[in-house]
Amino acid sequence: MFNLGIRKNTMNMAFALLLAGIILGSVQPGHAQSFSYDGNRWYEIEVSIFTNQGTLSNNPELFLPEDMMLGYPEPIRELIPYSQFFMIDFPEPEPQLRATELSQDEEEETELFIGPRFREPNQGFSMVDKARDAFIALPSEEHEFTQFNRNIDLSADHRMLYHAVWRQPVLNRVQSTAIFIRGGDNFGLHSELEGSLTISYNINRVDVDARLWRNSFNISSELQWDLPTPPFLPETADESLMIEGLLVDRVYPMQQIRQMISNELHYLDHPALGMLIEVRPYELPPLFEFSLD
Repeated sequence: MFNLGIRKNTMNMAFALLLAGIILGSVQPGHAQSFSYDGNRWYEIEVSIFTNQGTLSNNPELFLPEDMMLGYPEPIRELIPYSQFFMIDFPEPEPQLRATELSQDEEEETELFIGPRFREPNQGFSMVDKARDAFIALPSEEHEFTQFNRNIDLSADHRMLYHAVWRQPVLNRVQSTAIFIRGGDNFGLHSELEGSLTISYNINRVDVDARLWRNSFNISSELQWDLPTPPFLPETADESLMIEGLLVDRVYPMQQIRQMISNELHYLDHPALGMLIEVRPYELPPLFEFSLD
């Protein structure tokens, strides 16, 4: 059976029954993971993180600033969206001088050019191999949590904050790199969901170390919150928004380490957050063999 880790005092019963019904129809046999040809154990990881609205209202004083130690582990990296590899930065067009801006001598020396102009090669474009490259946020056709996410979105007590699927070599804890997590709405430098996930191999199993926190924003705050600066900032980050607009009103940390079983859906519960995660053994496809013979 699946290791859901459900705690009855924080798990919404309707959601538990809904989730259990989906899980019963998705059982897959587990098996030991072997090494790929690069010498590493590879896994495909899928994660959905969402709010727990109903249980949060019953625990307003559960978390206080003096009880928290928030931070990002090192090393840490972002997942790269698969679509990013197909974006090309085209150079800005060169400004064209009008005739009135040229002196008579310059007009005589200017030659009319007809045809394509030479451009420097674009250095921002690269091809990606989603079957072999690690830490790529895979496109929707690779997702298996579609039904889970749809049911979560339809629930009045939950709201989806983050979902991603990626593949990576899973190393021991000392060698592992954390994955930066950001989700929900952005408010200046910070977002509703922040933190990290570290996936590591421990003897004969995979462990997940979830260090997450959910931020609540308001026009005022009675408490002083000291949030760590995200290691990667959103493109629209504006520090002035945090000063002149909304402030961090509440922070709800979730720090759990869970032993994973391959091909089984796990649920990590928390008064403010819920997380579904599954690790699936993945074998790198063989390299292409090319010959002119």
